[in-house]
This record gives sequence, C-alpha cells and structure tokens, in this order.
Amino acid sequence: MEEGSRLLANLESHDNPLRSMLIPRAMSSPLLMKAVCAVSALHLANRSHGFGAHTAAVKYYSGTLNGLRTALDKCSTEVFPDDAMLAVGLLCKYEIVRGSVKQWVVHLNALQRLIVSRGGFASMDREAAEFLRGLFVYAHNMARISNRNCITSTDISVDSDIGIPKLDIYIGYTEELLKLCARIAELPSLQADSLALRLCVASINESLLTWSHTSTPNIIPQGTSPATLTRLQLVAECFRDAGFVYLHSIMERISRTHPHTSSTASSSIIANTQLEENPPLPAQDWLPLISAPKNVSVCRCLGRIETFPLGDHCEYSALTFPLFISGCESDDVADREVVLRSLGKLQDNFGIGNVRRAKELLRILWARQDANFDARFIGMSRQKNVHWLDIVEELGWELILA
Repeated sequence: MEEGSRLLANLESHDNPLRSMLIPRAMSSPLLMKAVCAVSALHLANRSHGFGAHTAAVKYYSGTLNGLRTALDKCSTEVFPDDAMLAVGLLCKYEIVRGSVKQWVVHLNALQRLIVSRGGFASMDREAAEFLRGLFVYAHNMARISNRNCITSTDISVDSDIGIPKLDIYIGYTEELLKLCARIAELPSLQADSLALRLCVASINESLLTWSHTSTPNIIPQGTSPATLTRLQLVAECFRDAGFVYLHSIMERISRTHPHTSSTASSSIIANTQLEENPPLPAQDWLPLISAPKNVSVCRCLGRIETFPLGDHCEYSALTFPLFISGCESDDVADREVVLRSLGKLQDNFGIGNVRRAKELLRILWARQDANFDARFIGMSRQKNVHWLDIVEELGWELILA
C-alpha cells in the first residue's frame, strides 16, 4: 500500500486526503483499509504487470465487496457509515484504474443512491463529504460525456451546505468546465429546436471563453505549493481547450445527422416531412457562435501537454479526456503521435487501465478516417468523415474518460 499510495490521490500536498483522512480512518476500519489496499495494489499491477500485485488487488476488492454487503445488511437498523461510503467511492476509482465501465457505472450509481439515502453530503463528516463530493462530481460529469446511456440522472445537490470546499483532488480547477462538457453532451437533445440549440451553443461558448481558475472560490489545502497550484491551473486550461474541441465535435455530428429514411412510400413521406420540419443545422449557422476554432484548440491543448513532465506529478493523470478528444478531432500525424505517446505515459506512470480502451478506439477511428479520406481522394466515395461516437456505437463500446 505504501508503494502505490501516492497514486490514490491526485494532489501533492501535506493535506492530501490520503494522508490526512483516508489512512487514519483505514487504520481503525478494516473495510476502508481493504478498499485502499485494493486500489493501491491495482495501480501497482498496472504499472509493473506483476501477477502478485494483481492477485492482491482482486483479494482486497473481493474483501471490500463482502464488507459492504455486511454493512448494507445492517442498514435497516443503522445509518450507513461514512467509512463504508468512502469504500464505495474507492471502488469507483478501482474500476477507473481497472478500465471496467460496467462495474464503474454500477458503483457510481450505488454511491449516488447511498448519498441520497443519507440525506446528502451535508449529513456526513465534513472531510468525508468533501472527498466524496469531489469524486462524485468528477466521475458523474465525465460519465455524462461517454456513458450517457448507463448513468442515472443525479438526485444529489452537489452544492449542499458544506461551506466553501477545499480545492479538490479530483476536480482541481476544472469543476465548471466538467459541467460545461456535460451540457455539451446533452446538445443532441435540442436538435429539433434550432433556436434553442444555437442559444445553448452561444451560452456554452461564452462560459468557456470567460472561465477563469479563480471563478469558483476554494480553500487551498495546507501545504499545497505554488508549483502544484500552477499544475492544476495548466490542467484546467487543457480542459478548457478540450471543451471547445468537444463543442465543435458534437455540433459537427449534429450537422450531418439526418432523420432515418425507409424504402416504403409511407415512411418516406414521414421522413421527408420530418426533414422539412427539423432539417440538420448547417455549419454556417453554428460555427460563428464558437470563438475558438477547433484546430487552434487542439494545437493549444497538445502543445501545452507536450511540455508537461507527465510521469512526475499526479495532477497530470487527469488528462485522459483532453488527450482523447484532441486525438479524435485531429487528422495530423504529429498530433496523433503526441496523443498516443502521452496516453502511454499516463498508463505507464500512473497505472491507469482506462486509457487502453481509449487508445484502441483512437487507432480504429484513425484507420477508418484515413481509409475514407483515401477513397474520397480518388473519387470512389462521397462518405463524410466518420465520427468517434459513430465508432463507439458501432462497436457497442463504453469509455471511461475520467
């Protein structure tokens, strides 16, 4: 546990929750200790590919599940304890490290139900509430980007009265940016109302444009160095660039979405009527609403990441989403090399298993895009460039971009 412990939390400071809250609690809570050891062992297993560490991770994971079942059995007569809630939160992190979307969503939805049953974050111990709030807000908003069909809508007031929160180890300065990306994911639901769609795009663009790392007040944890704060700010700037890229990406997909047509006469009439009522929104109607061009945002994001010593600081482990969306939306060979190299560093240095699937999908996407480009170049195809979400749906895959 000691060897892998620094990878359990993404903030380097003396007041890191791992040191100040999780470990002291785990010393008197066998259930929480099993959860901490499970995540730590899995990080080590992913980094070293060691069978022993992987076996230990599975053992501690199974022990955590058994302990949670016992705690749930007591719920009819007792309040579900904070330490058990923290254990569920760590299981969410375990599945991110393992790269298992199915179980990640199960644990994330369970965590939400448990928090609601407790009466929200305000009913919990302050330190535990801050830790779980950050983990939940981060994971839930990332799930809305890539796992919308699996995740349940939130019933939790994440802004419940726990006062001004500490600068969070998962969110850093990115909370408002994560929420904006989750709003972008919902834009296809406005496809039938072009005015509402344009207004929402303009609103999101303005929020991305005016965002500042000082927009949301935070308590800076004790011992957090200026260098750490600078790294968190740079990571958030990458998320802002990724937000612009993601906004372009979703709007491009909306622009080329046509109502389904059928060969039968009656359904053709219906489809034509739908097309007249809800025509695809042409690019010239929404491109002027986005201040940052896509290629500029990709270049800015990857150019910044290329200067980071990715293996040296835990804060950089949050960069999976900016790297992935930049890779999806660039056809430049050099950009693609930066993306794969950087994702590989995250996987090797932090033992994060979820990037494996992201890299697999990028390679499939690029191969398909390059084949389509070659076919169009020689005049054999008029097919538009394939979108990364098309590949996700075609393969039936889910992604963890947290």
